[in-house]
Amino acid sequence: MAFTTYLEAANKLRSWLGDRAELNVLEGKQECTDDELIDYIKDAMNQINLEFEPITSFKLDTVITEPGESGFLPWSAVKLGATLQYLTSKGILSARNTLTYSDQGGVQVSNYDQYGRYVAYYNYLVNSYVKSVQQIKIRYNITQGYGGVPSPFTSNFNWSNEL
Repeated sequence: MAFTTYLEAANKLRSWLGDRAELNVLEGKQECTDDELIDYIKDAMNQINLEFEPITSFKLDTVITEPGESGFLPWSAVKLGATLQYLTSKGILSARNTLTYSDQGGVQVSNYDQYGRYVAYYNYLVNSYVKSVQQIKIRYNITQGYGGVPSPFTSNFNWSNEL
C-alpha cells in the first residue's frame, strides 16, 4: 500500500538508513530529524518529476511500496534519491566542519570527516539512481504514448477461430 503521510515515508527511510541512536555508535543519536528526512523525500520526488524527461506529477500516494502494486514510481527509486539528498546535505556539513591536524610524529587525525568515507558510495548510488529513474521515465512515456491506441482485437475474443 502506498504511503499516506510523509512521516510514514520518513520512518521507512530512517529504518533503511539505520539512522537510530543505538546504531550510531560514535555519536549515540539519530543523525536526521523527521523534518530533514521529509525534505529529502520531497526533494527526491521533485527531482524525479521535473529533472528527468518527460515531466511527471508523481505524488507520495502513488509511490509503489509493495510488490504487485500498479504504478510507475517504486519506493526503491525515491529511497535512492532521498539517500543522495541526505548524503549531499550531511556531506556539506561534514566538509565545512572537518578539521585535520597532525603531531610532530607524523600522526594525522581528521575530526568530523564522515563525508570522505561516503564519496565512493555516493558515486555508486548516483549511477544506480539515474539509471533507475531513466528506466521509469522511459516506461512511463511508452505507456502514455501507447496506452490509448484502440485495436479491433481487444473486443473480438474469437478472432483466432475465424482463420
